[in-house]
Amino acid sequence: LDVPLLPQGEELARRVGAPLPAVEHIYRSPLQRCRRTAELLWPGVEMTVVDELRESDFGPFEGKNHEELKDDPLYQAWLGMGDRPNFAAMPVGESAQQVTDRVSIGLEKTAADAGRCVETPAAAAARRGFGRVGVVSHGGALMALLAKYGRPERDYYGWMCPNCGGFRAELNPDTLELTILEEYRGEKGL
Repeated sequence: LDVPLLPQGEELARRVGAPLPAVEHIYRSPLQRCRRTAELLWPGVEMTVVDELRESDFGPFEGKNHEELKDDPLYQAWLGMGDRPNFAAMPVGESAQQVTDRVSIGLEKTAADAGRCVETPAAAAARRGFGRVGVVSHGGALMALLAKYGRPERDYYGWMCPNCGGFRAELNPDTLELTILEEYRGEKGL
């Protein structure tokens, strides 16, 4: 859902943003809470919207909590699959593979625009050449992206981070692998 950032989220972004490294450009999800978070993390920095960085689509589960879904047979079947819900077997909305495919396209677009990944001479002429960029997206989208490209490798849930948490990474322009240099814990402290 495209909901605004709550006041608590705004305060958290202001607090967390102060010690973050500066960036030259921001790539972000089209959802308004990401726009506002980006504005607070890196005030005054130009942004580009990357549609593919939007949050996962949970179909009819969207915006509902466990209490609201507890009697839904699809939800019950999904919960009964093991220790935690298996997003690869999500019975509604986007599958985990669809999210991974979509955010992978978003990473390719971001890398090409930032000037880190050049496939053709025309792309080289069009690239912006940013050295350090920020990406503001959503938990599920970032977890899917990092489960595929993050190094050292972790499983999907190994990339979970709290609100305003994230990673500083170096992009390999040939493989799109993201070597993690530092982890930011967001609401749990830097």
